[in-house]
Amino acid sequence: MKTAFLLGAAGIALAAPAFGQVTNTPTAAEVEVIVVEATHTRLNAFEYPGMTSTISTETLDLARPSDLDDLLRQLPGLEIAGGPRRTGQTPALRGQGRENTTLLLDGARQNFGSAHDGALFVDPSLLVGVESVRGSASALYGSGASGGVISLRTASARDLLTADESWGYSLGAGTRSVDGETRGSASVFGQSDRIDILASVSHRTSGDITLGSGDDLPADDSATSGLVKLGVEPADGVRLELSWQGFDSEAIEPNNAQGVAGVDSLNALVEKDISSDNLTFNLSAAPAGLDWMDLDLTVYRNTTGVDEDELVSGRQLRRDLETTGLRADQRFAFQLGQFDAGLTVGGEYYEDTQDGYDSAETGGVRGGAPDASSQFTAGYTQLELTGPAPFGLPGQIILLPGIRHDSFETSSSLAADTSSSATSSRFAATWAPTQNFNVFASWGEGFRAPSINELYLDGTHFSLPHIILGAPVFISNRFIANPDLKPEQTETIEAGFSLDLADRFDGVDRLQLRAAWFETEATDLIDLSVDFAFDATCFAPPFLPCSAGTTRSANVSAAELSGYEAELKFAAGNFALDASLSDVDGEDSATGDPVGTATPVRLYLDGRWTLEPQRLTLGARAELAGDFDETTDPAALRDGYGVLDLYTRWQPFADRGLSLNAGVENVFDTDYERVFAGVSEPGRSLRFDLTWSQTF
Repeated sequence: MKTAFLLGAAGIALAAPAFGQVTNTPTAAEVEVIVVEATHTRLNAFEYPGMTSTISTETLDLARPSDLDDLLRQLPGLEIAGGPRRTGQTPALRGQGRENTTLLLDGARQNFGSAHDGALFVDPSLLVGVESVRGSASALYGSGASGGVISLRTASARDLLTADESWGYSLGAGTRSVDGETRGSASVFGQSDRIDILASVSHRTSGDITLGSGDDLPADDSATSGLVKLGVEPADGVRLELSWQGFDSEAIEPNNAQGVAGVDSLNALVEKDISSDNLTFNLSAAPAGLDWMDLDLTVYRNTTGVDEDELVSGRQLRRDLETTGLRADQRFAFQLGQFDAGLTVGGEYYEDTQDGYDSAETGGVRGGAPDASSQFTAGYTQLELTGPAPFGLPGQIILLPGIRHDSFETSSSLAADTSSSATSSRFAATWAPTQNFNVFASWGEGFRAPSINELYLDGTHFSLPHIILGAPVFISNRFIANPDLKPEQTETIEAGFSLDLADRFDGVDRLQLRAAWFETEATDLIDLSVDFAFDATCFAPPFLPCSAGTTRSANVSAAELSGYEAELKFAAGNFALDASLSDVDGEDSATGDPVGTATPVRLYLDGRWTLEPQRLTLGARAELAGDFDETTDPAALRDGYGVLDLYTRWQPFADRGLSLNAGVENVFDTDYERVFAGVSEPGRSLRFDLTWSQTF
């Protein structure tokens, strides 16, 4: 497949300049533009040779998400694992878990990962947009992007003010019944010709979550978030932006925030403090008079920590991860024969430093969270070609080859340092015989370097009473380091089409369909295996020494993931509908056993009717999932389900910024469970939000 794509690319590039003329492309009003941040192209979503999705400011305002699942559930091919607690939710793209999903916040990597805690800590009320690019993205983002990229963007004053407005403010309050959540927020923002500034703070308090099963899930939680963003434009085409985003949450819940595991000796009740500080500097420079310069630079430092105090024993645990990074890329636009060309050349460096602590362990070593660091250095390039289709074919073709080389090193006092490198290539192409229809295909390599947790596992995984002597004699299952782990390798092929039928029907403003099929082959998968076994000495006097086995990361053979995605966008007059359909399957290539975060067929619908004179929007969201039977484990089987949400927004005054949002989530109080979540989802919930905004 790799050889075929590369030979095909060479043939097309050589042949194309001699054939045909470029057809007209859709206007900006007809397409959904993809933020350059995630794709590093100037292509719109309809043309891009891959599956992308955006969540707009308008969608966020109507949905009023309160956690990661609320925020991202509409994206096809995405699954939020971990259950309803916001402190335990993690994303998976196309069957590949958190480790293979790159998260960006204002362009800065969010690398925190934990066995039983969440992955991203940011209040959704601070966001003005989300973008998802699914499929292998290692050729741009390196390690951990073989499933795709999710990019989130926080608000700036420029997002909230028009060109003739100087300043404004916004106040908000809300409540949700399913967990007793109350929310409050305040923002103030202003701008002049060259400077803009925004300051925002929000606070959420919630309690136990009422599940569709009727049970209550312990989840006392209080979270405060803040955002300060300063923008300066010293010259036309040049923007500097400095931002700080902070999050601090205090929760009382089981040590394992995921699933529904009860509080016991293996899962103590803890007072948990989660904090996240993100300091980011962004520079965008395309100054007038310097046609060759189109530079983007991001420098950042992120610190995420989880501190836990066990309420009964007094044991203290800590896990902190600091990520420092720099990414810069320069785009050159030029003509190459009859092709419009864009060449992006860039480099990246980032370092993760982890600090773990356990007051119950000798030397304070926390099991599964070793003191260690890893450094990544990379260079990459991507060429974007748009021009006439080759070989006498009608229309235009887009070619998108890219390559990246990563060198990485990991070090710890627990074992010898390790270092390696990887090269990731990608080639994608779109052929558009007309401006309303195109087909696309791509091939891409991906990799994931072993994490510091996987390489240097040490300390106690879990403890339990002695099998014979009982409490207070405890025995342990201990982590075993494996510094010889190899990087995971993936190879993905994808094929799909885009179709625009809006001009075929009177009164239809938008009717676009995009669909794709994909297959990923993975080798050297990194698997955490628990050998839960008692020593023979546990059963004979004096019954000591005794252990409960070991836990170790190791490379396993190979696996195959496959699936499909489809998205529909429809608008006619005052009515709009967004729909997505997806399915992901995965199996071990040798045994046929299920692997990865496989999901059943899932259909998501979001329809809304806007009554302009009354400034009223009425909407409904439905999620329908089929039975999940792609497993040999009876406990993992899941019944299909259907969930309906209703929502509305009313803005009673034309010249004042009062907005009333209300909704009923899980209208029929359905008891359902997502695959591998291990817990029912929240039951029926009433939601109400009030916002007052003014600009001057």
